[in-house]
Amino acid sequence: MEHLKNFLAGVKQVLVLDPGSQYILPSRSDFLRDASSLRDDAKRVASDLSKVTNKYGEQAYNSTRR
Repeated sequence: MEHLKNFLAGVKQVLVLDPGSQYILPSRSDFLRDASSLRDDAKRVASDLSKVTNKYGEQAYNSTRR
């Protein structure tokens, strides 16, 4: 019986059937702000990765073999 209670409590939380004081309904602007932040982060990571790979490529091609 305890398993059923736990299962139903979990379903209630997932479906937000009883929004309590702890649940904060996100606004549309929150999603837009998150998307913008993720986009900026991805650009920064891609730029850094490009710089590092170019630097590594220069080292590999400019090194002298013995």
